[in-house]
Amino acid sequence: MPSILTEFHLLKARKLCLSRKLLQLYCGTLTLVFIGITPASAYVSPQAIESLLLKGDSKAALAQAESLKKDLSPIDYANTKASALLMLGRWQEAANLLEPLYEKDRANLLVANNYAVALWGMDKKEQARKVLETALNSTSPAYRSLRKIYSAQAAEAYAKALNEKNSAPTPILMAASTTGADLVDKPVVVAQAPKAPAPGPASAPATPSSLAAAPIAQAPKTSPLATPVLEAPPAQVAATEKDTAPSPQELEMITANIDNWVKAWSSKNVKSYLAFYSPSFSPDKGLSYSDWLEQRKQRVAKPGAINVEISIMKVVKSKSKIVVTFRQKYSSANVNTNSVKCLEWVNDKGTWLIAREFNK
Repeated sequence: MPSILTEFHLLKARKLCLSRKLLQLYCGTLTLVFIGITPASAYVSPQAIESLLLKGDSKAALAQAESLKKDLSPIDYANTKASALLMLGRWQEAANLLEPLYEKDRANLLVANNYAVALWGMDKKEQARKVLETALNSTSPAYRSLRKIYSAQAAEAYAKALNEKNSAPTPILMAASTTGADLVDKPVVVAQAPKAPAPGPASAPATPSSLAAAPIAQAPKTSPLATPVLEAPPAQVAATEKDTAPSPQELEMITANIDNWVKAWSSKNVKSYLAFYSPSFSPDKGLSYSDWLEQRKQRVAKPGAINVEISIMKVVKSKSKIVVTFRQKYSSANVNTNSVKCLEWVNDKGTWLIAREFNK
């Protein structure tokens, strides 16, 4: 008969064996649990497709994108397939694929670039320009600052070529937030330039230097608005002085002010929005200034999102005023309008401000 000590060792061995089996079973259960929580199919990299694109094999890249459609992330699939379509000159198909992504995220530079390429191929050149400019303006403060520097250098070179004093204002480079937006609250007076000389007889054309002498307060900004048409109004409007196009500096400042006016309005920044209006503003429809002011405060600050988009049609300088005609699209929770409007700007102590606003 086995000794008591032998039985003790046998019992200990059985317990150890049982413990090992339980541990194996536990580990197997954990493995099953981990397998259960692992995604059934993780997205794969589009690198293989991009390699084909870089080699110029667009047809193979298109076929590869289609075969991996279920394994690619939606944006990788759209971008790689659209790139292949663009290389094949299939502009409309690429635009249809990219447009939803662009509308969802207009700051995505890759999507914006490829969408613009598609539009350009469809001969929608102005729309392509707007797409790229909007993307750059919304994501790249460095781009906006560089444009300001280029503009200042061009004005200086132009003045030297004409042996004239450079009357263009020194640009202000804005600080930027993490979202890429310029940190500006209202128009900032840079400096008040000397007053322009008194206009001569009606027959005497305005000189470039006299047109550029008006003081401009708003720091230059690249405007995503459509390029305006500089057009003089009918001859019968001018009585004692011919209407002209504004100078390049004036045009830049006015379009920048309009751009910031639209942004302040769309973002419901009442203080910034009202800062663009002159104290001598004359409201339309017979309203008093105080009634108009209270009405605008309520409407701009009302609950709910609003969206304002404008496209400049023409800019005319008449005497000391600049009149901008534009198409305005406005939408809110309960209002949706599409109209042609006019803003009349005056130089108020060095700052271009709105003196009149009316529908055409």
